[in-house]
Amino acid sequence: MHVTNEQRKRASETDLVDYLISKGFEIEQYGTSYKIKVRQKHAGDMSSVSIFSNRKGWKRWSTGESGGDAISFLQQNMEMSFQEAVLELTSQDSYLYIQDTAKPANPKISKPKYKKAFELPQKSGDTSLLFNYLNEIRKIDSCIINQLVKDNKIYQDIHNNVVFVGYNEQNKPAFACVRGTSTNKSFRGDCEGSDKKYAFSIDGTNKTKLFIFEAPIDLLSHATMTNKLVQRAKAWTVHCRLCLSGTSDVALDHYLKSHPDIKELHFCLDNDLSGRTASEKHCKKYSELGYIVFNHCPKNKDVNEDLLASVPLQFTPTQKTSMKR
Repeated sequence: MHVTNEQRKRASETDLVDYLISKGFEIEQYGTSYKIKVRQKHAGDMSSVSIFSNRKGWKRWSTGESGGDAISFLQQNMEMSFQEAVLELTSQDSYLYIQDTAKPANPKISKPKYKKAFELPQKSGDTSLLFNYLNEIRKIDSCIINQLVKDNKIYQDIHNNVVFVGYNEQNKPAFACVRGTSTNKSFRGDCEGSDKKYAFSIDGTNKTKLFIFEAPIDLLSHATMTNKLVQRAKAWTVHCRLCLSGTSDVALDHYLKSHPDIKELHFCLDNDLSGRTASEKHCKKYSELGYIVFNHCPKNKDVNEDLLASVPLQFTPTQKTSMKR
């Protein structure tokens, strides 16, 4: 099967949310992302799929697979070849769902269910399980935990989860993700209504360098490793650190716009397929935008596992560009 460049371009611009609705899937909105609703969950279902705010990119958290458009979604989740996916998305029934194309009214297509506005989980007033989990299990430095609790960046909710809070330009909470403290059953996720561009971050005194992670635990692990390396309790306060809450660069793009002094980007994403793929993509993108980038790779699965094993991060050579930002 042959596809033209025009068909390929049109297919890559497909609004994945609208396409899936047209195929009978029920979609719900969670903050700035979308989820496929599965009424009777079973092994191999697509309940773990998240579609990003641009309505094209996606990630299947249960497998780690991800992509930037509907073509990759059909290839990896519907077992279609590249040509089959393009033809499917540009067929007469599907072309109406390409972004920025006027869509006719169709009463059979349900609209996404929009969730309530962002609200922080209720605080418990206790921090014992938070400290036990972060310090005893994850080995995060206690002085870092104390400061972040004091700054209302982390707290323990009434369900005994650790809540990581991100703030907007008005210093108001706009994002939160939770991590269960139980070692028997893992739980994590972004809170309903969260704006991912305000994902959890810590500003440092050095305003020119930024370290980037997938998860808050990895961010805190890197801060702890800095303290251990320098042997100083406040060493972690020097560098700026950002959690992407995944591998999308939505939070990074916004952070850089509000922190114009940043010159160096240190990517410390997970040592798995999705993490390495995202690191390479982001390094290329931001190098071309004029930043000096480092692609660090944990020796183990992620930075926290390296902290637990006391292994320093490995990194690839610096990528430089003469382009101006």
